[in-house]
Amino acid sequence: MIQFSSNSNDSNNPQRRYTQEQVEAILQRALQRQQTNNSGNISHDDLIETARELGIDPSQLEMAVMEQTEVGAVEDAKKTWIAQQKRSFKEHLRSYLIINGILLLINIMTGDPFWAMWPILGWGIGIAFDAANTFWPSDKEIEKGARKVVQRQMRERQQQQRELQRQQ
Repeated sequence: MIQFSSNSNDSNNPQRRYTQEQVEAILQRALQRQQTNNSGNISHDDLIETARELGIDPSQLEMAVMEQTEVGAVEDAKKTWIAQQKRSFKEHLRSYLIINGILLLINIMTGDPFWAMWPILGWGIGIAFDAANTFWPSDKEIEKGARKVVQRQMRERQQQQRELQRQQ
């Protein structure tokens, strides 16, 4: 339980008490209200000052900032991986529809019944598995995909840094 004294000068008024969840919710609401009035951004110095006023050790705040940065990067990587999976599935589905549409057209023109059904069926099974992996991935697959995204982003940043060093 976090305890804050009331701003009231009435000494008979007991101190207000808030749970951790209430404090988080109240601060979140206050930040949302402030965002409508300002640019919505808080400087790092303002964050440190606010933490000091709340009695939070600045070193603990810095650790929390680092953790949030890492968590945010992982969450962004997960979203990126999921979006990549959906784009890839759409491309696969588009290819399936175009190629198999052509096969059906050839099937109709040649009058040979049902031969096109075999590639359509076989490829359709693959599309079904691809759809399942795209729209209902396991947590393990998402984590693995996010790690790949983070690794690729790191390689790209390193490559950009090397290019900048060569230019200098």
